[in-house]
Amino acid sequence: MPSIRLTVPAGDLTDEQKSALVEQITDTVGDFYLEMKDEEVHQFVNVRIVETAENGYAVGGEIIG
Repeated sequence: MPSIRLTVPAGDLTDEQKSALVEQITDTVGDFYLEMKDEEVHQFVNVRIVETAENGYAVGGEIIG
C-alpha cells in the first residue's frame, strides 16, 4: 500500500485545501501505479498530513515555518 506523509506548517492549509491535496496526491500515485505496474491501488493510497508546531521544522540548518 503506497503511503505518503506530508508535513506542512500548522494552519497553512484550510480543510478544503487539505481535501483537494489528498485527492490530487491519491490520483497521482494511483495513476502512476496503474500506468507503470498495471495495478489499481487508488483505494489503498494512504495520505497523512502532519502539521508542525510554529518553528517546528528546519531546512538547511535553519528553522522555518
